[in-house]
Amino acid sequence: MTAIMGRMATYSGERLKWEEALASTQRLVPESKNLSWDDNPPVMPLADGSYTIPTPGKTKVL
Repeated sequence: MTAIMGRMATYSGERLKWEEALASTQRLVPESKNLSWDDNPPVMPLADGSYTIPTPGKTKVL
């Protein structure tokens, strides 16, 4: 949980409390229980093959 909280703070650029991190409804994995290797990943690359970068203060994680 400490690592997840650190990720949330880094990506959001905000201070957060332990209770806020525990109460977060953010999902780090898809909800489906029937995952397979043929599924699309939750984050897809842009047209140029790059991925969006988490930006502190802009990326929503809470």
